[in-house]
Amino acid sequence: MKWSDIADKVAQIAPLAGTLLGGPAGAAVGSLIGKALGVDPTPDAISQVIMNPDSVLKLKELESTERQHLLSMQLQTLQAELGDVQNARQNNKESVMPSIICMSLTVMVAAGAWMLFNQSIPEENREFAYILYGALVAKWGDSIAYFVGTTRSSAEKTKLLGK
Repeated sequence: MKWSDIADKVAQIAPLAGTLLGGPAGAAVGSLIGKALGVDPTPDAISQVIMNPDSVLKLKELESTERQHLLSMQLQTLQAELGDVQNARQNNKESVMPSIICMSLTVMVAAGAWMLFNQSIPEENREFAYILYGALVAKWGDSIAYFVGTTRSSAEKTKLLGK
């Protein structure tokens, strides 16, 4: 079992701790949770006691008392993610490949939109076509964000900083 396997259960009780548990800081947060619950700091041990009423209370108390520490961990994680994105941009500054990928995705999104509005999709393939087109648009948005500099992590960091 991994930390991400129990992150949703923990997030139901302590949203901040659960969010961190599923990310790179999972082991550190898991250690805090294990100590607070009086069990081994492993996903298996924590998952066995997480829904006990006493554990729920202890977990809520942990999130309350360690809130500043958990927010600091979240900020460090988001800064690391943003640094990775910046490094990728810097490393690919001279490469034409990101431009080629972005332009190719733009053409595919336009072609897909044209096809959705002008072509008949067989009934048995409609759901798959919509899912596929949605994924394509999402990746196209990611490629645009790469050039514009807008990332989820920078938005989260700004929100976290209260700006």
